[in-house]
Amino acid sequence: MRLLLTDCFIYTPEEYGPGEVLVVNGRISEVARRVGARQGAEILALEGAILAPGLIDIHIHGSSGLDTMDGKAEAIAGLSAFVAAHGVTGFLPTTVAAPLSQIEQALQAVRQAVDGGLPGAQVLGVHLEGPFFNRQRAGAQPLDWCVDPSDDALRHLLAAGEGLIRMISLAPELPGAIAAIEACVRRGIVVSIGHTDATYEQAQAAFAAGARHITHLFNAMTPLHHREPGVIGAALTTAGVMVQLIADGLHLHPAILNLAVRCKGVAEVVLITDAIAGTGLPDGEYTMGPQQVIVRNGEARTPAGNLAGSTLTLERAIANMVRLAGVPLPAALQMATLNPARVLGLEQRKGRLASGYDADMVALDTDFNVHLTMVGGQIIYERRNYSGASRPVCK
Repeated sequence: MRLLLTDCFIYTPEEYGPGEVLVVNGRISEVARRVGARQGAEILALEGAILAPGLIDIHIHGSSGLDTMDGKAEAIAGLSAFVAAHGVTGFLPTTVAAPLSQIEQALQAVRQAVDGGLPGAQVLGVHLEGPFFNRQRAGAQPLDWCVDPSDDALRHLLAAGEGLIRMISLAPELPGAIAAIEACVRRGIVVSIGHTDATYEQAQAAFAAGARHITHLFNAMTPLHHREPGVIGAALTTAGVMVQLIADGLHLHPAILNLAVRCKGVAEVVLITDAIAGTGLPDGEYTMGPQQVIVRNGEARTPAGNLAGSTLTLERAIANMVRLAGVPLPAALQMATLNPARVLGLEQRKGRLASGYDADMVALDTDFNVHLTMVGGQIIYERRNYSGASRPVCK
């Protein structure tokens, strides 16, 4: 199959401007101002849309009434379809602290969903958010299931998620945490510091053990203090440590979003949604694993008032970085495409519009509405009928 995407503004991310993309058999064959090898290709004119690599969400619990912790393959399939409508082509279904048996059931459901085929975005692995968290910084995580990372618990989870777990968030100050970090890193799992009361020194010890990522920076961790910089200070001043930001205008003030980008640089910031089941639905009562969550005016909180994830979608996170934090569009796009691909070690296949890369793409208008999402050269979501019943063919 040869498909030529034309009449669009292309973000590669090395370049931004008018151009065309030729897709051959699910991969990008050529990207140019005007593609040369166009003969015989079907034409898909995008009517001036922004064409970018597909968005990648490495921290998402649920949406549209569905939750990773439902432990059902159909929930993962539904989530795959929902996020595709918001420009996401790859994601990590994310768990919460819960009994190990429930987390293992969630892992099994993800595996079944992947084996059965997904209707939208690809599952790129699973993000285990917990259960190895400091109870003092649990946030919306269920206190009863925040535990120390014992060898036995870690072994059970790694066995259940063999080949599927791509990221784990934990608190490095807990007994056994450094050994757990080292064990995960040896298996190629990205270790992220989160829900933690760690000091600056403890954060640096975690970095030395192989942790190179921070879960929703500023949230559920020791506040930044001028005499005790904590995890935040360690993250902002340590090169090579990637940080997640929830850019919903609620979790972080726009000035803090801007500060994080100024300190880390564009290349070390990753936009996430931390979305819960209530995302895409009216205000009401939902769950995040065993935790009750109440959504009012789009804000998700526990009955005690703690923020409990978000109702954010990833294309709106990009919009907020541009409109609230003053980040240039190409930089904001990189934070949701190439940067998460780098975190997952997929930057040679995903996160760019370049020859040889997977044809995972999203078309956005200037108001950041998603009009088309493509995975492996296949259209998985189309808001407006670009394709039509019959596309013209280049002669």
